[in-house]
Amino acid sequence: MFLDRNYYFRGEKPIIIPHRGGINVVPENTLHALEHTVEHNFTHFETDLRMTKDGEIILNHDATIDRTTHEKGNISELNWKDLKKINAGSKFYERKDLNRKTSFVLLKEALSIFDKLCFNLDLKESGMAEKVYKIIKETKAEDRTLVSSFSPSRLDEFIEVSNGEILTSGSFRENVIARYLPTKKRNFRIQALQAPFIYRGLKVHSRKLKEFCEINNLYLHIWTVNNDEDFDKCLEFGCDGIMTDEPLKLRKYLERNS
Repeated sequence: MFLDRNYYFRGEKPIIIPHRGGINVVPENTLHALEHTVEHNFTHFETDLRMTKDGEIILNHDATIDRTTHEKGNISELNWKDLKKINAGSKFYERKDLNRKTSFVLLKEALSIFDKLCFNLDLKESGMAEKVYKIIKETKAEDRTLVSSFSPSRLDEFIEVSNGEILTSGSFRENVIARYLPTKKRNFRIQALQAPFIYRGLKVHSRKLKEFCEINNLYLHIWTVNNDEDFDKCLEFGCDGIMTDEPLKLRKYLERNS
């Protein structure tokens, strides 16, 4: 199979990447979030992966369902047949005074049903790399997935399992290298770098970071950026993608400043 490794990074820059689907406007990492992303013609969707007790890979950021639903439990201790019955957006809807329901989503369903979307998949646990790679292959989503992780060991595991076939994005380890060795060319096995706008009070975004990415042929995606002042700064130093909880706001900003 021919893989177009530039497909994921196509389009006008910066790419708008709804963070968990845009957590300020939809219940994060849910079917509703995916539908909203497609309805508003966004091309990318950032999400997180967890594994259930029976070995299914689902979209969810936290290890538990406590924060986003009115139920409690560790995902690793719950079977999919029970999770799929839960209103995955109940607390979001309660805050917005909305009477509706949505569901958790299996990774294989997200990739197969929303087959035009590009997905940024954040591995939240060790030991899921092989399953995730298999699902990407089975759903023929190789061109439109980018796998990332805060954990260097998880990312290395995925790169080994996939033999580098799937696009990957570095985070903490590569950001440290970029900060302290900004002019050095490194032999990375990744294709992109995801950097926080600010990390623990330190400014991470900079022209030097962008130059580091250019030297190493890496695409640069900045997270999580939600207001016009910070959008300005992202455009000033240049980046290839912006992760945001406010995708509609970012789109309007880019339309005004194009």
